[in-house]
Amino acid sequence: MIKKCFLVLSFLCLESALADDRFDRALKLEQEGKYEQALKLYKELAQESLLSKKLSSQEKPDETQKPKQAINSSSKLAKNTSKEADEEESKSLRLALANYLGEDLGANVFGISAYKMNYFFPVSYNFSSVENPQRATEAKFQISIKKRLFENLFGFDESYYLAYSQTSWWQIYKHSTPFRESSYEPEFFMNLPIQANKANLKNIRIGFLHQSNGKGEENGSRSWNRVYLSSVFIKDRFVFAPRVWLRIPEDKNKDDNPDIKTYMGNFDINLAYLQKYFFVNVMLRNNLRFNGNNKGAVQVDLGVDLFKNGIFWYVQYFN
Repeated sequence: MIKKCFLVLSFLCLESALADDRFDRALKLEQEGKYEQALKLYKELAQESLLSKKLSSQEKPDETQKPKQAINSSSKLAKNTSKEADEEESKSLRLALANYLGEDLGANVFGISAYKMNYFFPVSYNFSSVENPQRATEAKFQISIKKRLFENLFGFDESYYLAYSQTSWWQIYKHSTPFRESSYEPEFFMNLPIQANKANLKNIRIGFLHQSNGKGEENGSRSWNRVYLSSVFIKDRFVFAPRVWLRIPEDKNKDDNPDIKTYMGNFDINLAYLQKYFFVNVMLRNNLRFNGNNKGAVQVDLGVDLFKNGIFWYVQYFN
C-alpha cells in the first residue's frame, strides 16, 4: 500500500523533481527500506510541485478574458481600418472638390493644376439637325488648367489665379477631320476661402472671363466678356455652387454677340453629389424671361471609376 502511494506521489512530483537530487535520495532510501524518510522527501517534492503549478496557473491570464481581448483587438483593428478608409475617402473627396474650391491639388513643378473638368469623348452625338456636310457623330473634349499667380495680398488668405479652358467639337469621323467648333475661355479670378460658418459656405470667387470662338471679325467672330461672382456650399457629399455674372457692355457697332444674354442669361447653378468612385453634377441655366423668349440649358455629368484606378468613365448630356 505504501509503495502505491509512492508511485502516485512520484508521478505528481516527477516534473519538478527531475532536476532535484532529493528524488534520487528518496529512491535510495526506499530501496534501503527507510520508507518514512523516503516518504518525507516525496512529500516535500509533491508539495513544491503543487505549489509551483498553483502559482503558474495564477500568473496565466484568465481564459475567459481571451475572447474579450480578441474582441477588443478586432474592434480596434476595425476602427483603424475604418479610420484609414475614411481618410482615403476624405482625400478623394477633397480631390473631387478641388475644382469647386480653387485648390491646387495635383499641381506640378510649374504650379499648373486642373481647373474645370478635363475629359475626352470619342463619341458625341448631336440629336439636333446639323448642316451638311457636318456629321452628327463627332468627338468632344475639354482642357482646363489654372496657375496660381500670388496670394494673401490683403491678409485674407485669398489667392489669385490665371486659368484657361477650351472645349472643342471635332469632326473626327470625316475624311479631313476638321474642328467644327471651339470655345476658348481665358480667365482671371480671385478665390477667398471661408474657413468656418454655419451656412457651410466654403469660398467666394470673383473673376473676369472672356469667351470666344477664336475667329476674327471677318470670319464670324463671336465673343463676349463678363465679370462674375460665385460661391460653394458643401453639406456632407452634396455641393451647391451658384454663379451670377454681369456682361461688360461693348460698342453696338463692334458687338459681334449682341443676343448672347438672351441665350446665356445672368446666372448658372451647379448641383453635385460626390463619392470616392462616383460623381454626378447637374448644371442649370435660364434667362428668366418667362413672358416670352425663355431660353435655358441643362447639363448632366456622370462619372464612375469602374476599375478604381482614378480614371472615370464619363457620360455627359446637354440640352
